[in-house]
Amino acid sequence: AESSDGERPFGSGFQFRDPVGFAAMTSGLDNIGLKPSFAQGGLSNGWGPAVLPYRVEDIKDWPIGEDEWARHYDALRSFVPIASRHDDLADLFPLLRVGQDTTLPQSTQATKLLKRFHERRESLKESGVYFGIARQAVANECRKCSMCLYGCPYRLIFNASHVLERLVESGQVEYQRGHYALRFDEAPDGVRLRSHHLPSGEITEHTGSRLFVATGVLPTAKLVLESLNCFDQPIVLLDSHHFLIPMIHAWWPRPDPATVPHHTLTQLFIEILDPTIAENLVHFQLYTHNDHFAADMRQRLRPFEGLLKPAIEHLSRRLVVAQGFLHSNESARMELRLIRVGGTSQLSVRAIQNPRTELAVKRVIEKWRSITRAVGLYALFPLLRPGLPGSSYHCGGTFPMRRNPEGLETDVLGRPAGLRRVFLVDASVFPSIPASTITLSVMANAHRIATSATD
Repeated sequence: AESSDGERPFGSGFQFRDPVGFAAMTSGLDNIGLKPSFAQGGLSNGWGPAVLPYRVEDIKDWPIGEDEWARHYDALRSFVPIASRHDDLADLFPLLRVGQDTTLPQSTQATKLLKRFHERRESLKESGVYFGIARQAVANECRKCSMCLYGCPYRLIFNASHVLERLVESGQVEYQRGHYALRFDEAPDGVRLRSHHLPSGEITEHTGSRLFVATGVLPTAKLVLESLNCFDQPIVLLDSHHFLIPMIHAWWPRPDPATVPHHTLTQLFIEILDPTIAENLVHFQLYTHNDHFAADMRQRLRPFEGLLKPAIEHLSRRLVVAQGFLHSNESARMELRLIRVGGTSQLSVRAIQNPRTELAVKRVIEKWRSITRAVGLYALFPLLRPGLPGSSYHCGGTFPMRRNPEGLETDVLGRPAGLRRVFLVDASVFPSIPASTITLSVMANAHRIATSATD
């Protein structure tokens, strides 16, 4: 996933620390795979960082036009490096315009796989399968040090905290540390925000002409429901179901992939457009050799780790892992409620399974079997790992944007419940969650709202 408990930058799990006791204010977190981040830079401290725009057809019912999306995707390039090239993916996702080739260097395994895919390009396209080199929010000075999943020592992977640092240094932003937002109130001439200052324990008030909320879908839900006094009113959090399929390739890798310099981020994107499987696009990310493969196998085979060490090392070098994502229409949902517990409020989270998920995954597996065998990969379907609801971290839609919003829905500027000066700019306002990566679209939409709200 773009962010998960397993991704610990330089061994630290700081992005998931809970300094505000949010877990104590939330029930049901143990049954989902989603956690909030209160770190500076949030989940961008440990994300993939794979990026794709949304496919036009997957957001055709959103209240935002195609040209407007393209303009704000383009605007991100001024501060977000995007490694990409013009291939079939560029035609499938035209909202992200691709100029010169700036892709990261491919691993030897990915190079071989890409060649095999190209040899079958036409037949794959006829069956609704498209492929290309993964797009990454990474500067193109990659040193191929293989440290990506531990944290880039050269700061080449985009991190929102790096942008914040530059804004603070330039004097454009005043950053106040240690504050947890509790409640906002809107007046005709401005907005008042109350926060808990964690170091001192004091309640602090902040005022401004506008408030932009980007605290992540769970904290945003609690803040908005609390501020609007919406108790016991259910809202739905949408998810993009994800799953992992380990695969073995048929050839012995030469040279040894563990000794060849390479990056360890996702190498290839595979897209499936097949209405017999799902009504929307299914997105796959392929990962070739990295240190985590052998470590994961050792952990799962711990009682036999010593005996099987040579076999584990051998298999890990032939392992390729596919991470698949479904549209929210084929995925589980989560019901959120703000409830009263004693004298305090608590956010309640409950997973709601979708009967369409299992059927969609079964159909994807059948399709995936034919795709992978054609390029010399053998999927180990008995070892398929489905994710918990929310574990993809591709979640949103609690306050969806509508042309004519009702109740807690938002308008095209992310303003909930008729408010004029409060703007939600995270994925909480997405009307649906397409299968392709979410972060680039969250940033583009935030840029759109912020520039429109301040014009």
